[in-house]
Amino acid sequence: MSRYRKIQSIHIAPETMMGPIKLRQAFPLQGMQQVNPFILLHHFDNTFGPNENDFNVPPHPHRGFSPITFMFEGSIEHEDSLGNKKVIGDNEVQWINAGRGLIHSEKADKAFIEKGGRSQGIQLWINTPKAHKMDAPSYQPITKNEIVLIEKDGVELRLVSGKYLDKKGPAHSDVFTAMLRMKPNCEEIFSFPASNNIAFYVLEGELKINETVTAKQHSLIAFEHGDEEIKLNATADAKLLLMAGDPINEPLVTHGPFVMTSQTEIMEAMRDYQDGKMGFLY
Repeated sequence: MSRYRKIQSIHIAPETMMGPIKLRQAFPLQGMQQVNPFILLHHFDNTFGPNENDFNVPPHPHRGFSPITFMFEGSIEHEDSLGNKKVIGDNEVQWINAGRGLIHSEKADKAFIEKGGRSQGIQLWINTPKAHKMDAPSYQPITKNEIVLIEKDGVELRLVSGKYLDKKGPAHSDVFTAMLRMKPNCEEIFSFPASNNIAFYVLEGELKINETVTAKQHSLIAFEHGDEEIKLNATADAKLLLMAGDPINEPLVTHGPFVMTSQTEIMEAMRDYQDGKMGFLY
């Protein structure tokens, strides 16, 4: 019997366009609508010269889930209807719990536009259980000094949320997420609760998974349930986002920026947004 947790699936995230922005979408895709409770993963990676960066997502609403931005490199400015305005940079995270609703915008910050450089990161959507979808919204900018850094033998794991070993991430969530960097010929072994759904996304580099399967850049690897370990061996400098959490066994109904459990709740979200109940941001 193998000591390693079985791989359920592995695929390369295809390129897609979000307006004028080219990115990789690991899920939802045909055949993989989600890795419950994770419902969307976008990977962006662009390099800009000075004054070339025109990234600007205008104000838009969210309800019923947590949209999170993991910045591996570069910086981005957030502003929302709660009155928050913040720039996050390299190895920092913007954690939003949309709850019953807020409006936010994202754009390249002035300093980054002026100097140019690489902008690389992940936007991950995590579903919220029905019992908490109408909680008050919140915004949590998590700086590199707040993220729990665990280092050993060419491995840097930045624990953002949930628990790993005897550490707990700073994000207000029990779901496990971590930013991982590995040097060539280094390895790490992970153990998660048997009930967790687990997925790893490779932003760059190449790895061996469980000593047998090669995962190249832009791979999304999902695992079966079980209490076995997962072993990673980096064969090149690698960056990954790690995700693990128990599935939310409830209906999932989505419409654009709203993630609820019924079509009626979606219609209520649209009405509340139009009535200004999610606030205003101009």
